[in-house]
Amino acid sequence: MTDTTEDVKRKINKAYCLEGDIKENPVLEYCKYIIFESFERLEITEFVVERPEKWGGTLRFKTYVELEKAFAEKQLHPMDLKNTVVTLIDKLLQPVRKHFEENEEARKLLATVKSYQITR
Repeated sequence: MTDTTEDVKRKINKAYCLEGDIKENPVLEYCKYIIFESFERLEITEFVVERPEKWGGTLRFKTYVELEKAFAEKQLHPMDLKNTVVTLIDKLLQPVRKHFEENEEARKLLATVKSYQITR
C-alpha cells in the first residue's frame, strides 16, 4: 500500500503475463479485481491503453470481459497492458501514500510495522 511509483512499476513489469495467456495471469487479475472494481474511485469509465498508431493505436475497454478477450486474441501486448496497470494502480495508491505522509499517527504506525519486517 505504500510502494513508490518505481516499486509498483518494477513489480508489475516482473509479473508473469505471457502474451495471450489469460489463465493464472496476475496482471489480468489486478485488472479484474482491483482496477475495474475501482473505476468510480479512479474517476474513469473505461480502461484506456494508449499506444502509438504503429502498434495499433489507443484501445478502450468498458468491461473486463472486453479486455480479457482482446488480450487472449493477442490484440493487446503484455507490455501495453502492464504500462496501463502501473499507471492506474499508482493512481489508486496516491491517496494512501499521502495519508501516511501527512498523518502523524499513521506515519508512526507504518514505521512500527516496517521495523518488524525481516530483510534479507
